[in-house]
Amino acid sequence: MALSGRHLRVGCELWLPWVNITEEADGTVTTSGVCIDLLNVIAEKLNFTYSFYRPSDREWGRELPNGSFTGMIGMCQRKEVDVALGPFVMAWDRFQAADFSTTIHFDQYGIILPRPRREVDLSGVAKPLSWQVWMSLGISICISLLIGLIINQIRKNYIGGDRGPTTEKIQTSWITKVMLAENVNPLPRAPTARMYIITWMLVGLIMHAAYGGVLISLLVVPKVTVPVDSLEDLLSYGKIPWTIIAGSYIHNIFQKIKEGIFKEVLDKAVVMKNYDDENLLWGSLKRDKMALFTPVIGILKHMSDDYTRTGECNFYLAREGVLSAPYALAFPKESELIPLFDTWLNAQKESGLFSHSILKVTTNVTACMVRPGKEGGNELHALTFMDLSGIFFLFGIGTGISFLIFIIEVIVKRL
Repeated sequence: MALSGRHLRVGCELWLPWVNITEEADGTVTTSGVCIDLLNVIAEKLNFTYSFYRPSDREWGRELPNGSFTGMIGMCQRKEVDVALGPFVMAWDRFQAADFSTTIHFDQYGIILPRPRREVDLSGVAKPLSWQVWMSLGISICISLLIGLIINQIRKNYIGGDRGPTTEKIQTSWITKVMLAENVNPLPRAPTARMYIITWMLVGLIMHAAYGGVLISLLVVPKVTVPVDSLEDLLSYGKIPWTIIAGSYIHNIFQKIKEGIFKEVLDKAVVMKNYDDENLLWGSLKRDKMALFTPVIGILKHMSDDYTRTGECNFYLAREGVLSAPYALAFPKESELIPLFDTWLNAQKESGLFSHSILKVTTNVTACMVRPGKEGGNELHALTFMDLSGIFFLFGIGTGISFLIFIIEVIVKRL
């Protein structure tokens, strides 16, 4: 056999779904994950045993000013381990301290944030029409009322007399009745007045159809605003803080760029030391409403686990990724283990075992990969207070105004 029972020192650190490290109360440490499965298959094929070693700083590896590296890359540089699982982005600076296996995965760094939810929208009843339409309608009503008053005055002064306010004069209440779909009775006899009310009947008919149709669609198929879908959105939105894992590839890249959007993102980021407690990390994202830059495979794993545990979609993956990179295992420079590992890493990729391992840990994520507001598909739902909150808001405003008018009336009467 290739390694004839040799014992290897393996560097690893907690990073789901690649490596999961669990410490029991009695001090026993258990490991699992995609990279652990890969390692176990290779250990069986190459006939070696191994022990795990974690970096004291809990980092993957970033270059220091003196040329040394932190984390597991530093352990490879100092030959403290024979292989480090990572997996690691194969960056140029890391190649100066370590060698890498064949690519085992190609991934993006994405932005994960708390899932946007529907909120109480007091202006919802006004949203079927744009503000330009509402303003134009208001101006049209004012102009129409003014024209009606002018026509009535001209009729009174030049045609002679006022033969009946309900049959000849233009009534200002007609517009209100037509717009509220009330009956206009009696109808006017004068041609001018008839043309006036016919115009507003047509306007009212079109407005009722347009407003009602759009309002129904908004209530039945609610929309949720997604404020962040890219780095630019995250910076401009300004309401969600974000964090970056220290020593990660994206942290290294952001540190090396001295201007532009990446530098601005890093300057405003909260740098988290390590992944020591995954539950604490993802719990804080949900509780504190923070965003995180991390590889997409890790995001999918946690979204899947969270949905399995809670039955809800609590996280959202922004549409635009940040960076793309290949991942591999790391070795000390000129390690004789690399070609041996590559043979069986390629065999597992080609046989589909690796893809199966990835798919197995993200089983339920598809339920949460839809746009916010579409989690239940297109099925109808009962209207809630959130859907109709604007109506109750109008009721409260109208009741308050009517009570205020009543108080004014009482005061006027008393005086």
